[in-house]
Amino acid sequence: MSISGNITPAPHGRPTILYQGPGATVTTEFFEAGGFRFPLAELDALERVEHGGWLQARLYELWAWFRDEQVRLFHCYDAQEFGQVCRALTRAREHAGLS
Repeated sequence: MSISGNITPAPHGRPTILYQGPGATVTTEFFEAGGFRFPLAELDALERVEHGGWLQARLYELWAWFRDEQVRLFHCYDAQEFGQVCRALTRAREHAGLS
């Protein structure tokens, strides 16, 4: 079995966790945040949005199309956490052959 990057399969066919934090979980099969689980294969046109700035806290949002609706998958005020979530999602999509 060929796995892209340094992703190794989880035992017993379970998805490999690429990121797990307080606001989101990213695996090789799904993205989960805010109590919702989205299969990677059903997410399309991901978009990163940043709000705020100079005198305001920055809000980072991740949006995607899911079953013909645009949904906000994830949001936070921490640039580092947002970057980790986005990188994990990119790796997961590459692993699944979706990027």
